[in-house]
Amino acid sequence: MNPIQTGGPAGASIATDPALTGAPRARPGGAAQGIALMAVMSMPTLALAALVPGLPQLFRQFSSVPHFELLVPMIITVPSLCVALFSGFAGAIADRWGRRKLLLVALMAFSLLGLAPMLFDNLWLIVASRVVVGLAEAAILTVGNALMGDYFEGEQRQKWLGYQNMFAPLIGSAILLSGGFLAGMHWRYPFLLYLAGFVVFALALAFCREPQRSTADTRAAAGVAATPFPWRATVLVCGVTVLFSLVFFVQAVQHGRIFNDMGVASPERISVLATVASLGTVLGGYLFKRLTGVSVRMLLATCLAFYGVSYVGVAFAPNLALGLPLDALGQVGGGLLLPSLVTWALLHYGFEHRGRGMGLWGGAFFLGQFLSPPLVSLIGVFTPSFLASVAVIGVLCLIVAVVLVFNHTKDH
Repeated sequence: MNPIQTGGPAGASIATDPALTGAPRARPGGAAQGIALMAVMSMPTLALAALVPGLPQLFRQFSSVPHFELLVPMIITVPSLCVALFSGFAGAIADRWGRRKLLLVALMAFSLLGLAPMLFDNLWLIVASRVVVGLAEAAILTVGNALMGDYFEGEQRQKWLGYQNMFAPLIGSAILLSGGFLAGMHWRYPFLLYLAGFVVFALALAFCREPQRSTADTRAAAGVAATPFPWRATVLVCGVTVLFSLVFFVQAVQHGRIFNDMGVASPERISVLATVASLGTVLGGYLFKRLTGVSVRMLLATCLAFYGVSYVGVAFAPNLALGLPLDALGQVGGGLLLPSLVTWALLHYGFEHRGRGMGLWGGAFFLGQFLSPPLVSLIGVFTPSFLASVAVIGVLCLIVAVVLVFNHTKDH
């Protein structure tokens, strides 16, 4: 039996919520809530993309600090590590304290501490401020995903998750280009992009209302859960999420290296090509929005098929003209993958456990960011090149996709 099937309703249509999620406890969300949540969920992208172009300037600025080779990259990586480690705790706090309150506190902390390096000259203080940014980011991601489940269900949830993934690469590209422009003027200036956090705080304050709790949820907030937390389903959800995120972050983390091994030496050209390829994510988000009635298992199989063709293709592409569209196929898979995983995870949690559940899901997803590069390196021990390692992962993706489709056909 397929593990995705046994853990819950992955074979069910993503346009319907099974009974296990319980009756909705919040008034249905509208366009204002959907747009506000899209803005909220763009904040983690800001935490990463704003500073990537300025990394060389940061290295030069702090080159006299002992262990700067280790500390400077931590300015970018520490927030993601905090998301991986503390999202579950943030979710538990959200379930007890309230979604809206935690979101507003987290957005304010994210914005203030994101701006803090404008005032600091000490590298250790900057890294410490990034830890707080990471803790806030963990809460923002967790509450954002939980509120998506609280405000929307069925086709409406699918629509807004699709929009989110359609606009994410465009927002990320704008942040990346803005960060590069600001870094060219001064190493501090990319941190000014955190001013956007105050705008998002205002949107959340105005439109992200606290979902109405039932009597059972009120008891759960006081520490008396009406139903036990679904640990068994959570182990499955987090395990599958880690496996899929390993595949996702091969491209997301190693994009520059993929293009470099295809013969592109200029960092500026690599950034332009990566931006062009990321348009595939927009297509993936659009496909997700349109594929109502399709089971989660088939969506995940489709994601793996896109990744498999992409990873095998870029490894053997004879030139960039063929390699670029093949790389974009992987981005289409990514545009499908994230909303599919979020949807699948949300199906396992009722209101009283949704915060903790989606927090653990977020931690599992970001854990893949740290495990993916070592996985590629491990495979590289047995392959002649980096792109050959990518091809091996692509072949594995295709095999798993075939297994998922075969089991789905057999069950029907």
